[in-house]
Amino acid sequence: MDKNELNEEEMRIWHMWKGSFQSIFGRVIKEMSEHTGLSEGDYGVLDRLDLLGNGSLRQQELADSMNWDKSRLSHHLTRMEKRRLVMRKPLDTDRGVQVVITPAGKSALDDARPIVSKAIRKHFLDQLTDQDIESITKLAERTKSGSSGSSGSSASCEAPST
Repeated sequence: MDKNELNEEEMRIWHMWKGSFQSIFGRVIKEMSEHTGLSEGDYGVLDRLDLLGNGSLRQQELADSMNWDKSRLSHHLTRMEKRRLVMRKPLDTDRGVQVVITPAGKSALDDARPIVSKAIRKHFLDQLTDQDIESITKLAERTKSGSSGSSGSSASCEAPST
């Protein structure tokens, strides 16, 4: 078989994996959005500002951490600023913009975190056995660098940013 093509079984596994992830992720985001009004992108921005930047990050660092281009992030931040979740400040020392979580943004994030945690537990973690966790951990570690150690083909799927 040509290593540049997937056979029927490999495609079935790929679609099953991708579909399972998307289904679980979608349920987590739906519960969060219904309870908080935050979108997936809102939560991703607020969470990264809090965890990676202790409340603020350069706009480019934030875009990089989310795998978003500058334009997409800029438009999203404009919507979040209108809702007073974040604010942007020009940097004094050089070109660039600092994105800062506001008190309202921090409150929204604090309200969302337990809902997200509960949804992840309900839709994912509670479904796993100890053996599942071990297997998923090994797979995640092996594929994190983008190399599975084989010379087979690799298909990519952009992971959402939550």
